[in-house]
Amino acid sequence: MKIRAAVLNQMGHSSPYEKSRPLAIEELELDAPGQDEVLVQIKAAGLCHSDLSVINGDRPRPVPMALGHEAAGVVAELGPGVTDLQVDDHVVMVFVPSCGHCLPCSEGRPALCEPAAKANLEGTLLSGARRLHRDECDVHHHIGVSCFADHAVVSRRSLVKVDPDLPLDEAALFGCAVITGVGAVVNTAKVPPGSSVAVVGLGGVGLN
Repeated sequence: MKIRAAVLNQMGHSSPYEKSRPLAIEELELDAPGQDEVLVQIKAAGLCHSDLSVINGDRPRPVPMALGHEAAGVVAELGPGVTDLQVDDHVVMVFVPSCGHCLPCSEGRPALCEPAAKANLEGTLLSGARRLHRDECDVHHHIGVSCFADHAVVSRRSLVKVDPDLPLDEAALFGCAVITGVGAVVNTAKVPPGSSVAVVGLGGVGLN
C-alpha cells in the first residue's frame, strides 16, 4: 500500500530545523504485515529527543529512515500468526520489542533483548525484515516503529493493547516517555510505594 511518511535522507542536520529542514514528507510503499507482524493506522505520535539524536547524527543510524517511535493507533490488519489482537483494537507502539528467548529476555530483562538491539541498530523490524520501500529500494525502520506516517507495519512484540476509552493522543506517550520515566523509578531506583522523591528535570520523561 502507499503511505506518506517523514523520511530522513541524511544525518547531521543542525538546528534551527525550520531552516535545515531535515525531514521530507514522501510517498513510500508499505508491504503487508508478515509473520507475527501487524499493520497499524497511526492516530497520534510524539516527538522524542531520540528522534533528534538521529537527525543531528549523535545516534548514527542507516538512512534513508522513516522516523518516529512513540505512537498509538488502531489495528488495521493482522499478519500470519497474530492471534491475540483484532482489527480495530487500540494499541500503543513501543520501541524495544523483546524476542522472549535470548539470555537477557530469559533473565527477565526484556529491555536488553539482543535481537531487538541488533534490529534497532540496523533499521529493521524484529524479524530482520524491512517493509518500507521507495523506488524499489529499502527504507529503514526507526527503532522498529517508524510512526511519523499514516500507517506502519511493526512486530506484534512492539505493540501493547490499551483500553479504547483512553484517548490515543495521551496513549502515545506510553510508547516512550511514560515507560522510560516509570522504568527508572520502579526498576532502577526501586522507589517503594508511598515514598517522596525529587525529580530533577521535568521534560517529557521526568513528568511521567
